[in-house]
Amino acid sequence: MELTHELRENAGLQWVLERLSPLSPFGKQAARTPRWYGPGEEAALEEELDNVALAMELWAAGGTAPQAAEGCGCEAPRVNPADLKDAAAALRGVTRCLPLFHDIRGSFDREPGTPFDLVELFEIKHFLVTMEQVTDAYAKMPALAGIAFPPLTEAMALMDPEGRRLPTFSIVNSYHNDLAPLRVEKAKLEKAIRMTQEDKRGPLLEKRRVLAVQEDQLELEVRRMLTEKLMVYKPEFLANMEALGHLDLIVAKGKLALRYHCVRPSLSADKSIALREVVHPQVAEDLAERGEQFTSLDLELRPGCTVITGANMGGKTVSLRSTVLSLLLCQCGFFVFAKSASLPLFHRVDLILADSGPGAGGLSSFGKEVHLLDTLLRQTRDCFFFVAMDEFARGTNPQEGAALARALVRYLGTLDCVALMTTHYDGVSDVAGAHYQVAGLVRDIQGDEGDDPRKRIARRMDYHLLPAPPGAPCPRDALRVCRLLKLDDALMDLFQADL
Repeated sequence: MELTHELRENAGLQWVLERLSPLSPFGKQAARTPRWYGPGEEAALEEELDNVALAMELWAAGGTAPQAAEGCGCEAPRVNPADLKDAAAALRGVTRCLPLFHDIRGSFDREPGTPFDLVELFEIKHFLVTMEQVTDAYAKMPALAGIAFPPLTEAMALMDPEGRRLPTFSIVNSYHNDLAPLRVEKAKLEKAIRMTQEDKRGPLLEKRRVLAVQEDQLELEVRRMLTEKLMVYKPEFLANMEALGHLDLIVAKGKLALRYHCVRPSLSADKSIALREVVHPQVAEDLAERGEQFTSLDLELRPGCTVITGANMGGKTVSLRSTVLSLLLCQCGFFVFAKSASLPLFHRVDLILADSGPGAGGLSSFGKEVHLLDTLLRQTRDCFFFVAMDEFARGTNPQEGAALARALVRYLGTLDCVALMTTHYDGVSDVAGAHYQVAGLVRDIQGDEGDDPRKRIARRMDYHLLPAPPGAPCPRDALRVCRLLKLDDALMDLFQADL
């Protein structure tokens, strides 16, 4: 599945990815293009989640502020407590090396016969020396499933013939039999030049120039030889870079899960979704900056379409975004921002927002919704998919919009999907598989008339989702919202009189 920029932004996945902390260029690339685990890849996903759990356990054990293993979102500890300290230190040793790497993938993508220059050879040797430090540390910790570093012993011997393991590089004499005598002669000549009067140095300088040209030619031969031999190990170099990126990303996932107290998702076998105390971290952080608190949500969805109704400004859209974000994170091998999560694997996950704006070709908001829905339905005819829709058909006249919303709910009930729709239209929940309502403006608070209108609404709003019977009428809170927002009194009187 393609994780489009619009889906990442609308769901909040991009916000999460930007808070990862990979340390190497390979980890940063892996974070930009996370792997999607679809149906049939359950074993691979569980392996990835095992890796994240192990990284969390080791990182928590090695931190300056220790965290209990059972408090880090992990299952039962995977490391013997007696070995935990050493394993955690080994992981820290690996992560200390990660920022030292440079991205040398471009050096191996070259035209045949083009030799490495000295800078590239330095970068390759630096990579090999750092890679050796990583593998030494990695050998002392429990192996992460699927993470292996192909040996580069021969490449190291080629780049470090003297075995000094320094991260520098130079073309040493041992690379070519003619280098040592030429360099000795050149050194003697340079000494003679320094001891000769300036006006008599001409012949000596010319001889030195000839020797320098010969040395450059010999070094070129060495660089060609090194390039030819190193390119043989291109697959091993690239495999190590990929493994480094995967390891780096796993550790970053673990650190993120510890920071936000995320939970490992379990995979449901009956295509149902069960989320307990799910939080949207982006919204929660925005609220926290304003001194407010996010209301966690409980939600159970089964195949077919579930409808959410509720007050304006009641958090219905946030419910959609939280659900979609949980699915995307799970299927990219992340822990989830919730107390518990049981999720199936979908071939595709989509989010269609009412305020997504004009689409291509000058489509209106309603036109874009219809276009996105049509594209989704055409592309998922043989797939198990999830779609969340915010106020679908709100942008057309109410009679047709309500009819279309009801028809869509019934139609989705015939497909292999799980769907979630918010709506203000009456009659839509009648044909839905399940119905939730936002608790709404249920709190009676006095004495805050001078406060910010948005905060006045938030204080009175209960954002919890409550199961509701099919056909329960949509809440009528528009009048109260308008009053709290201090709409003109004369307009409010006309509004109330026309209800």
